[in-house]
Amino acid sequence: MEGVRGIAVFALVGVFAASMIAAAAIDARSRRFPNILAAFMTLVAVGLSWSLFPAPAFFARVCCSIAFLCVLVGFELVWRRVFGRSGLGMGDVKALAILALISPAAAFAAFCISMLLLSIICLVRRLESLPLLPLLLPAFAFLVAICPSVWSRLDGGMGF
Repeated sequence: MEGVRGIAVFALVGVFAASMIAAAAIDARSRRFPNILAAFMTLVAVGLSWSLFPAPAFFARVCCSIAFLCVLVGFELVWRRVFGRSGLGMGDVKALAILALISPAAAFAAFCISMLLLSIICLVRRLESLPLLPLLLPAFAFLVAICPSVWSRLDGGMGF
């Protein structure tokens, strides 16, 4: 039975990686993260997280994802009211919440790294904005692939 589970996890990782590539390409081209793709990625991330982690850790990840979503939507609403324009797009917020279903610590680190890179690129190129997903998704994939034990320890250290 363990072999079947391993194949299922491998397939889910592949599908999630392919959908991350699609999301980054769409955002780079049109500055959108379609809701249908976000819903699909959420389902795959839930399946992946459910198959990788015991129930308490899975539900903790879901709670963390919801918390990220609420905090960033609240921040964005305040930002739009104060500055009269958007800061983060709602697609960026959705993407972070989806990534947090897999690893909250790696998702947060990837978000910080991608925001820093985005700021530097915009300053150097004198641009007002750029799409975030082409930076966020590879940063997350890199962090999860290069140091999976670090993120599992960090997530575990936070009760996840």
